[in-house]
Amino acid sequence: MNLKICTFTVFFLSMCFVLNAQTYLVGYKSMDVHDAGRDRDIETTVYYPSDVGGENAAISEGIFPAVIFGHGTGMADESLYDYIYEALVSEGYIVLFPKTEGGMPPLSVPKHEPFGLDLKYLNLMIKFENTNPDAFFNGHVSDKTAIIGHSLGGKGTLIAAANNTDVTTIITLCAALSDPPWPFAGNGYDVVNNSLPYITVPSLVVDTEFDCVVPDDEGHYVTYELLNVDCKTYVNILGGGHCYMASYEGSGMVSCETAENCSDDFTISREEQNNTVIDIIVPYLNYYLKEDATALDDFLDYLGTTSAVTYERDCEMPSPQISQVDVYNQVQDITVPYQTMEATAVSQLVQTISINDTESAEHLVSLNWSVTSYDGNTPADYTATASFSLPTGVEQSDPPVSLVVTATITVENPVNVVNMSFEDIEVFPNPATDVLFYNNNGSNADAYISIYNACGKLEICDKINNNGIIDIKNLKSGLYLVKINKQVKKLIVE
Repeated sequence: MNLKICTFTVFFLSMCFVLNAQTYLVGYKSMDVHDAGRDRDIETTVYYPSDVGGENAAISEGIFPAVIFGHGTGMADESLYDYIYEALVSEGYIVLFPKTEGGMPPLSVPKHEPFGLDLKYLNLMIKFENTNPDAFFNGHVSDKTAIIGHSLGGKGTLIAAANNTDVTTIITLCAALSDPPWPFAGNGYDVVNNSLPYITVPSLVVDTEFDCVVPDDEGHYVTYELLNVDCKTYVNILGGGHCYMASYEGSGMVSCETAENCSDDFTISREEQNNTVIDIIVPYLNYYLKEDATALDDFLDYLGTTSAVTYERDCEMPSPQISQVDVYNQVQDITVPYQTMEATAVSQLVQTISINDTESAEHLVSLNWSVTSYDGNTPADYTATASFSLPTGVEQSDPPVSLVVTATITVENPVNVVNMSFEDIEVFPNPATDVLFYNNNGSNADAYISIYNACGKLEICDKINNNGIIDIKNLKSGLYLVKINKQVKKLIVE
């Protein structure tokens, strides 16, 4: 049998960027971004995949998802989060770090809403860079992006995500929902009423067991509870704290640690918390931004097996899509003897094939064959076409995958083929190899076909159908007797 060359194997690639295992070096550059709509300058450091690394280094070949990261109050020094952008860049992400609203109370108080809008604007800006032929990142930015933020930046993330379908997913790290009272009145923002109800994208809320910077009712699990999205996940890092979201202790008149008076309760180190954050966010982002189905399994397996966190998840996951139809290995052409009836010929074609979906699950589907202008009495090649339906729970892809396969049925020339004629039944070919065919031209519903060897031993006994085949691969070469009802004919097996 020949492999059907004109059939197809379809691999549905929903993203055009490179999903390889390459580890990248960190390139970085400063960008002076201007939001004309607000007449606001957004000083930003951008980290990106590079083959050589360093300031203004060339970006690596490929298309990469972008992550916009919002810092905590008084933590606009990007080195405080170096473990995050280094891990993400090495995985093939572009990370944007705005340095706006870097003041620290009581001398300076960051403005929450403008900072959130900075994150939102940078998300749009980096996508625009992808289509700007004069831009450094032209042709290198995926249409999948995420916004992440710690503390103030977590709140900014929620502000940025409200009424925003241009971001794929968000992650908050110890987000602070508070709207500060006197003497900071006017600098806060009511994110609970003005933002949370209007977020629609998948959301990951990361908390720590001993975060005593953010009051329980101004963040923590409350953030997760108030999100009304189709898929949300809450992860609590056991033994950790608010300021351990940074890679080292801040400095200055008032640092993050100054406000955190429960550090004696911590049971893990800063490095351990940093590592746990990476273990959480990398597979999560790989799933949503690179559409890597196995990454979701890694993310859920980690949450379900590690002793480092507790978690809660509420998700209405989209149905998987068809991704692969492996017909090269499953659908083959066939050759049948002269006078083979159509139903008999079709029965020799593969009746089921397996397909894969975007969640890497395999499904068995039935094929419904039809043959155009088939004539078993005319030697020729006939095209057989089969359609199949998608299994329950699997959706069509975009662009769509064909749900039709084809094969060729070749009817052989009647050279040196002798039929064995019984009453209303034709058995052929004779001589035969591997398979014996029969056509039932009358009413023989209760008849049996029996095959005996030369010594009279019964080798095969099958009930006659309207048409069909008999597998004789296990018969040795030689002379046999075929009996139907009371008639007996000689059969040569080669």
